[in-house]
Amino acid sequence: MTTLTFNSNKNLKSLARETLSSKVFHQPYTEETTEQRGIFLVKDEGIYVMDAYADKHPDSYNRRVIYASGYNPKHDKYGDLWDRTYAVSRDDFGEFVPMDDDALIRIMKGGKITIKLTPTTMEVRA
Repeated sequence: MTTLTFNSNKNLKSLARETLSSKVFHQPYTEETTEQRGIFLVKDEGIYVMDAYADKHPDSYNRRVIYASGYNPKHDKYGDLWDRTYAVSRDDFGEFVPMDDDALIRIMKGGKITIKLTPTTMEVRA
């Protein structure tokens, strides 16, 4: 099991606030949208959460990206980030993570997000 922690900061609070006020959200790897609130969990060069809203910031240059603690490529002190991300998943991925209003409000007030991953499950706490 891998535990990812996204600590509270200005960007995470803004992500929660914008997600809470949005009405339409993208689904990964498709042109489909949903009204279910949520964010993306992404693994590529690092591991991060980012906005999934479709009704704001339509271009990719305005995306809110918050890296998991220890998975930011800009802070890879030991040069082992690729190995650590590979241990989480051999493939890059983007997953839609549903978020209810109460969780988003807790994040806006300074709460963090913890995501526990196994090969078959994802547990989210906010």
